[in-house]
Amino acid sequence: MKKLQGNFIAKLCAWAVLLAAAFGTGIFGVRAVLSFGSVADDSWQSSSRYYNAVEERRRELMDGIELSRQLELLEQQIEGGNTDATLQADAEALREERKNVEERFSRQNTWFRFRVLNADTGEVMGANLAEGESMLKAVKGVCRENFELSEEGWSLYRYSDYDYGAKMSSNTDSDQNAAAGTESTPLRLVLEYGVPEEVEDRVIDEFTQIWIAWMNERAFFDQYLTGFLSLGALTLLALVWVLWTAGHRAGAEGTVTTWQERIFFDLYAVAVIAAVVCLAACFIWTAEQLYWGAANVYSIMNQDFNAFYKLGVMGAGAFFAAGVGCAALLLRTLAVRLKTRVLAKTTLLCRVVRWTVQTVHDFVQFLPFTWKLVLGFGAYTAFTVFLLSVGYYDGGFMLIYFCLQLALLLFLSWWAYGYHRLRQGTKTIAKGDLEYQIDTRRMPYDLRLQAEDLNNISVGLSGAVDEKMKSERFKAELITNVSHDLKTPLTSIINYVNLLKSTDQTDPKAAEYIEVLDRKSQRLKKLTEDLVEASKASTGVLSVTREKIGMAQLIDQATAEWEERLTQQRLTLVTTLPEGETWVFADGRHLWRVLDNLLSNCAKYAMEGTRVYLDLERGKGQVALSVKNISREPLNVPAERLMERFVRGEESRSTEGSGLGLSIARSLTELQGGTFELAVDGDLFKAIVTLPQAS
Repeated sequence: MKKLQGNFIAKLCAWAVLLAAAFGTGIFGVRAVLSFGSVADDSWQSSSRYYNAVEERRRELMDGIELSRQLELLEQQIEGGNTDATLQADAEALREERKNVEERFSRQNTWFRFRVLNADTGEVMGANLAEGESMLKAVKGVCRENFELSEEGWSLYRYSDYDYGAKMSSNTDSDQNAAAGTESTPLRLVLEYGVPEEVEDRVIDEFTQIWIAWMNERAFFDQYLTGFLSLGALTLLALVWVLWTAGHRAGAEGTVTTWQERIFFDLYAVAVIAAVVCLAACFIWTAEQLYWGAANVYSIMNQDFNAFYKLGVMGAGAFFAAGVGCAALLLRTLAVRLKTRVLAKTTLLCRVVRWTVQTVHDFVQFLPFTWKLVLGFGAYTAFTVFLLSVGYYDGGFMLIYFCLQLALLLFLSWWAYGYHRLRQGTKTIAKGDLEYQIDTRRMPYDLRLQAEDLNNISVGLSGAVDEKMKSERFKAELITNVSHDLKTPLTSIINYVNLLKSTDQTDPKAAEYIEVLDRKSQRLKKLTEDLVEASKASTGVLSVTREKIGMAQLIDQATAEWEERLTQQRLTLVTTLPEGETWVFADGRHLWRVLDNLLSNCAKYAMEGTRVYLDLERGKGQVALSVKNISREPLNVPAERLMERFVRGEESRSTEGSGLGLSIARSLTELQGGTFELAVDGDLFKAIVTLPQAS
């Protein structure tokens, strides 16, 4: 289970399942919410869509009646002898509009049924019912509206069972007639309308679409709810898996922190919660837009709205998944902090509280010395007030007062001088003089204790440094002596191998063995030379002759020498140099060895088919050379450890490297007054050599 817990592929799959399941949960949830209204309604004619559609049809029919009245008035004027061409054109346009209205309200094109009656005589003025068909049987729940029509002008009134005389609209002619004081006998009309309870798809209109949508939503609601609950459970399981594997990494013991744990938890939580709130607001807004858009009668018949509906549902799912992802990130970093027990340490509020508690603790810890100052100052103040109050009448007490001030001045001067000596001794030790001892004679008691502690620290540090230097000298001498002792027999081996190579060998196996001996002896010779040079470079015994050197020219020479070797390894060398020559103040021989070691490192360990980048930059009195390449093997060694001796990034040690190249390069760079840095990011290896720029 530990391998599975730290497996990167398993973690990636868990995150993918979490986001995908959250995305599906959001989609099914939105669809279930939007379909719930149809499930709650007993009939499709109880939905808001149906009421909106009926109301829209009623208004359209009222507009058609008004249109017919306008056309009737125009035709009366034309029959009366008015031959105005504009009047003829208006009449023709109104006829065309009336024809469209009649076609739209024909029973072949809509399930909307209506009948217009004369309220006084009961005469049918217009209807789209079949012959002999009853309005009460044709529709369920007949709706009735009452209107009035006057001869002098057209005025439209609506009467309900509870509020009579509420005027809905009136045209300009009726307003003008009312202003002129004319009166006419109104014609009272009754509008009856409704929709059959059962519709079929042989007539496709908005009511058919509403009925189909209602049926589909009721039919698929169980699936939406099941999908929501199932994917929600899968989301929770994936979240549990993510939290279980949080902080574990393959090849690492215990729990490992990431960049997220470097951020203060309370700041991280505020940012994530704000993001979740924004995403939740977007999710709710999208769901509302879909709900009110779906309630519109013409939306469900619009292809653009159908596309918007699908896109909106996907968008709502994406918002929900993003919110779940942000919440999962917050819970993940919380789990890692709890596992590593650094939650309080990485929380800003806890650190502030901890600092406050620590400050109070320090104050309490040094309370004896503080009480000395407080009590001393209190006694001095009380005695001074007494002397001043009594000395106002007696001059002898004033003399005592001035003597007290003089004594206080001398005491503070003595204490300040002791503190000055303590500070000077501290600075001397901090600069590296570990054998320096602070003179504690005639010092105040508290300052003397501090000075003695510093002297003891100095003695301990000096002994530790001496021991370390002794160990380093011993290792350097050991390497030098062993390398020197290896040279004599190794030289003999190489000479005898050369003699064997010059002889004729009839046995092919013997020639192969000689070739192996030659290769291994040369490698051993190179390792011995590297050991000697690494020892000399680390101890600083190499001579350094610094002079003005052209860095660009040196790089061109090195790339020309290594181009063939890099090409054999299928490596492409990419060089970026600034315009003009770049001068550095360094030792040419040592600098060449540094550059040679870096290119050799690329040839040994870089992945085939990749690029090696050499970038040269200058500025602020320094020149920086960076060498970058992609490692063939995973770099599971820290950058600082790669510069130690005999440490290689390729743990199997199957290549010809010795692990001394980078150590030698760093030592030689520091001998020339420069710096050598390494950076490792995944499989990316980067070495930076910085040297002083020569003018």
